[in-house]
Amino acid sequence: MKVLTHAVILDDHRLFADSFALLLQRFGAFDAVSSFSKEIEFFDFLQSFGNQKLYVFLDYYLPETNGISLLTDIKRLNKRAKIIFITSAIAPNVIKNILKYKPNGLLSKSADIQDFIKCIETVEGGREYVDPQFEPFLMQRNERAVTLTPREIELLKYFSQGNSIAETAAKTFLSPHTVVAHRRKMMAKANVQTIAQMLTYARDNELI
Repeated sequence: MKVLTHAVILDDHRLFADSFALLLQRFGAFDAVSSFSKEIEFFDFLQSFGNQKLYVFLDYYLPETNGISLLTDIKRLNKRAKIIFITSAIAPNVIKNILKYKPNGLLSKSADIQDFIKCIETVEGGREYVDPQFEPFLMQRNERAVTLTPREIELLKYFSQGNSIAETAAKTFLSPHTVVAHRRKMMAKANVQTIAQMLTYARDNELI
């Protein structure tokens, strides 16, 4: 495979991020690879990198948010970025939620090197790649499924940490009224009556 360009990895597990970066470097798919475990360092890199061609390997589960919530900012900073989720998630609702936002690729962390090669070749060819492990979820895309927005998942994380509506509003720079509206909407989606039931639903489906 020819050298493509620069690749960057964001994963809050430092060991995985660095190990995956070493694998990419050894494989020789990219001319340079950077890895980060903290969002602020990752975005500092994006801002300094400019609008050059870039492959972004993004984890779904992050400490204060999720990878989906970062997509808009990544595209704003680099319109040429190819975004590939690489995740340990296996819950159907998580996979469907990721696919809803149409990343360039979706890889399982248990994928082998041949899956990785196929992913890069497919994305480089201008097509979307989904790891074969997730193909059953592609077949179900037209079925009704509960999907939450990045903001809703972000708020759920704060609620799961015991934050009140007022505390969550302050941390997300939203008004309490807006937080309540988001909470009401997500509960309606999941067909639950209380925030405790909503959190149980989110944990059972590995959304947070």
